[in-house]
Amino acid sequence: MSLHVITRADTGTLWITGTVRPAGSPQGVRIRRRAGTDSPSLAREEAAALEVELLRSAWHGERKGTRSFGEAAASYLTHEPRSAATDKYVERLVRHFGEMALAAIDQEAVDKARAVIMRPGPKAATVRRALITPLRAVMVHASRRGWCARPVFDQPAEPKGRTRFLMPAEVHRLIDAASPHMRPIILFLACTGCRVSEALALDWRDVDLPGGRVILWEGETKGGSRRIVELPAEAVRALSARYVAHPPCGRTERGAGRVFLDNTGSGYRDAEDGGGQMKTAWRGACRRAGLTGATPHVLRHSWASWHYAVHRDLLRLKAEGGWTTTRLVERYAHVMPSGHEAAIRQLWHGIDTVARKKPSKTLK
Repeated sequence: MSLHVITRADTGTLWITGTVRPAGSPQGVRIRRRAGTDSPSLAREEAAALEVELLRSAWHGERKGTRSFGEAAASYLTHEPRSAATDKYVERLVRHFGEMALAAIDQEAVDKARAVIMRPGPKAATVRRALITPLRAVMVHASRRGWCARPVFDQPAEPKGRTRFLMPAEVHRLIDAASPHMRPIILFLACTGCRVSEALALDWRDVDLPGGRVILWEGETKGGSRRIVELPAEAVRALSARYVAHPPCGRTERGAGRVFLDNTGSGYRDAEDGGGQMKTAWRGACRRAGLTGATPHVLRHSWASWHYAVHRDLLRLKAEGGWTTTRLVERYAHVMPSGHEAAIRQLWHGIDTVARKKPSKTLK
């Protein structure tokens, strides 16, 4: 047999190695990879099956599904720029599926992967975001190249619930209760609807204070596309004050160019687990403000609800908030009670837009 099984002296693991050369072929296919089992007899069966598959492919062409997930993932990541979050999720999938053939990745394999790579009791949204969506993206990419069939996986249903948002007065209360380094972050999130990760990664190079806007680049947004964020007057004032207090010029430490700094004066870390960089400070501010069950992401929900209350335009909300479909922003329509538009504009622009009645003339 051209392929044989060896035991590595350093690890004791079984490896399949050798060269398979079809009759009449000037060169063969060199194989060296970890066996999928620690049983010598099963490893020999695996080597025999692999040799048969290689010869079959040489004679009749490659069968769909024989390529590995790792090969498909590498092609997917290099085909076009992906966001940092996508890179992270795909790399974690590669560590699990590795050399597994694409044809072997079915719903059962997905269920096993969920139990291995995710914490117990994950939310449906987390399963979709960190497992199903990136796995499906890689396999759809592979299917377009004829490497496997188009994947079909169960999508965990997200429980329907109320969209949590804060009223303008609650955000004012939260800002007043927050630590000094947190106040500009909270105001910025409430004024722009940016995600926390987008805000904490923001660099002064991408801030245009005279023009009243910031640029979020392709690798910094969840959707992987560039977005220009318009800054209301209050956000411009807050960022201007930060620039004066913490100018980036001449600083060389980690995160020196970051707009928002933590309580030690350093840029926030790039979280591998997707968040939690300001968890302690946020919880303290919420406790002092009397707000329970609110996460930093609730400020994005609040901004979206306010945006629709003021502008009544779902397409504009979709574009300015960086959502991919209108369906994702429909949840924010009509959730904000009427009568708060003036308070929203006051928080965004720092002006009192409440119409005041002219004093009536006094009869003499």
